[in-house]
This record gives sequence, structure tokens and C-alpha cells, in this order.
Amino acid sequence: MKTVTSTLRSFTTLILGLALVLTIAGCDSTDSMSDEQETLTDPITVQDLPADPATSIGPRGPVGTGEYTFYSLREDRVVDDSTSTEWDIALQSTNILINGGTSGPGNGAGYVAELGFEEVAMVDEGDLIVDDADAGTFAVPPGSGNGWYTYNSGGENYVRPIPGRTIVVRTGDGNGFAKIRIVSYYEGNPAIPMENRDQHPGRYYTFEYVYQSDGTSLQ
Repeated sequence: MKTVTSTLRSFTTLILGLALVLTIAGCDSTDSMSDEQETLTDPITVQDLPADPATSIGPRGPVGTGEYTFYSLREDRVVDDSTSTEWDIALQSTNILINGGTSGPGNGAGYVAELGFEEVAMVDEGDLIVDDADAGTFAVPPGSGNGWYTYNSGGENYVRPIPGRTIVVRTGDGNGFAKIRIVSYYEGNPAIPMENRDQHPGRYYTFEYVYQSDGTSLQ
């Protein structure tokens, strides 16, 4: 009887041990899949976002109303209330503002990384700049060659995104981060913007971005 009892106890212990191993393995697998899903983020693409389209053509080029389009990277939508913290970036012609400092009531900041979109894996918080119009400093510097674009490069009279430049943004709520790659400044994202200008007017942004609501990872 002692031998049978001992055998049953050993068998029961073995079964319980195997069950525990399978349970732990299942949990580890679930956690690994969860971590992988959190880090694999597909970029969001925004197409033909108007940024003060021209209402006329003046001596120095297109003339618009001077109004900005306010956009939420957190919710992927246009925001009507410019006095709120709901928006993250604002676009007008080639100018891009961040919701913070002198540009808005939020806690946003940013910088232009001299890295390709895929290469920007983490936010360098030491590089974050708050817009300060009084000092003439902006997270996304205005002007050809200073920030995200060049104009009339090689004698071609159009705005061209600079390869290997990525805009990094701390969102207006101060909690999240995003990286942005400007794809095109012309409606329809044409290969050669100045051909058929009537069909492909400027001041229409196509861009892609990755948004992270928690943490500084942008992968």
C-alpha cells in the first residue's frame, strides 16, 4: 500500500508540475506578444491637409488668409478651437507651430531631427524646444533649408521636403510624443509639383506620423 500511495503522490506531483510549467509558458507567450504589439506601430497617413491655400497670386507668390489649420496628432483630426490644448501642430503655408510657448496654451515642444523617419526610435528630450516668437526661435525653424524643406533647390521653383529630416513633437497635453515625415506640400502628392499647377496647388500637406501616448519610444 505504501508503494502504491507513493507512486500516486509522485504521479500527482508530476501532473501539477507540468500544469504549472504550461501556465507559466502561456503567460510568457502572452506577455511577449503584448510587448511586441505595443512596439509595432503603423504610421498614420494624412493626405492633402489644407494649410491656408492661396486665394490669389501676388508679386511674391501665393497669398492666403494667414490662418492656420490646427491638428490633433492624438486623435488624427482637425481642431477648431485654437485656444485649447486639444491640438498639437498648426500649419500655415510652410510654417509649422507646436502647441506651447508663444504658439498656444499647451505643453507642447519639438525639434527637427536630422535622421530618417525610420531611424528616429526615441525622443531626445534634451533637444526639445518650445516656440518663442519673441526670441525668434521655433521648434520647427521657418525658412528654406532651416527646418523641414528647401525652396527653389536646383532652380526648381517649388517646396521640397528635405530627405533625412524628421519632426519630433511633444503633444499639447505634454504627455505624448510623435514623429512626422512630410511627404508632399502639393495637393495630390504629385511627382513633379510644378507640372499642372492648377491641378496640384501648394499648401496641402501629405505627411505620415507615429504617435506614442506614453513613453518616449517612437518605434
